[in-house]
Amino acid sequence: MSKNCVLLLLLPLFFLVKTAHSDPRATEAALMCTSETALMAERQTFVANFLATMDAVTPQIAVQRYAAVVNGTGNNTVYAFGECMKDLSKPDCDVCFAQCKTHILSCLPFQKATRGARLFYDGCYLRYDDFNFFNQSLSAQDTSVCGDIGFGGNQSIFKDNALRLVRNLSFVAPKNDGFSVGFVGQGNETVYGLAQCWEFVNGSACEDCLADTVVIIGSCPPKAEGRVLNAGCYLRYSTHKFYNNNTSTDAAGNGGRYGLAIILAVTSAVFAVVLSIFSVAFFTRKKILKRRKEKKLLGALLATVNKSQLNFSYEALERATNYFHDSNKLGTMF
Repeated sequence: MSKNCVLLLLLPLFFLVKTAHSDPRATEAALMCTSETALMAERQTFVANFLATMDAVTPQIAVQRYAAVVNGTGNNTVYAFGECMKDLSKPDCDVCFAQCKTHILSCLPFQKATRGARLFYDGCYLRYDDFNFFNQSLSAQDTSVCGDIGFGGNQSIFKDNALRLVRNLSFVAPKNDGFSVGFVGQGNETVYGLAQCWEFVNGSACEDCLADTVVIIGSCPPKAEGRVLNAGCYLRYSTHKFYNNNTSTDAAGNGGRYGLAIILAVTSAVFAVVLSIFSVAFFTRKKILKRRKEKKLLGALLATVNKSQLNFSYEALERATNYFHDSNKLGTMF
């Protein structure tokens, strides 16, 4: 199944999200797929471990808003980690992560047995890989994503406010369970922001990760939005307030809960269908390739026999063996 097919299956989810009275911030900031793939002989085991890992992360997210799962042994071990932003309500967290888990299939873990991927949403994060990265704070793949639209007001004041804000967030978050939101509004140019370290990136590791984001984000202003997506943390600033101040209250109401139920049901169904299609396609292709290989080997053997002089008629064999006389038998039959 192609990436386009996956996106086609996801289209109904995007329409449903707009109708629900909530904001799971299930918008893609970046999708990073590794170029490494499992060996052909190991792909079936790797895919099975990937499936088991993805099945195990959702229950953990539902209970504690983050998940860390390990499945398999040796080269086929799959590590997976996911987490929601701490300002999201539980329903919004569930919706964001359900869509995130489906979207990460765009890295083709079934077709190519891609050994690792990271998906950053503005509301949640999911990564799987073939090594233990749970407490990794920085990596070579860390990047910034700056918005396309420039700030229309006083750009000098805006840039100063944005940089002051991210410095404040990076200072407060490590001392506040790895999370901080806030704004700076000097000169009537307000900038809002959020910083979060992942669950197992704490203490000095969290400080180092967010200190790096402050340096990297400096290239974004005067763009109206900017993000830094590191292995161990996430930082975003924007001209509009995108975060929630109160995470203990479900602001969705009855209509929102009804919309949420529909979204979760459809998302789960889509994920199950996608997994089923990919699984069937993977194992069917494996059988076809095996048959082709056997046919190719058999064809080569038949060609060798046909080119030789080992084709005799039954009558010729009778005459050559004196009608299969015992004296012409080779070996002993029991």
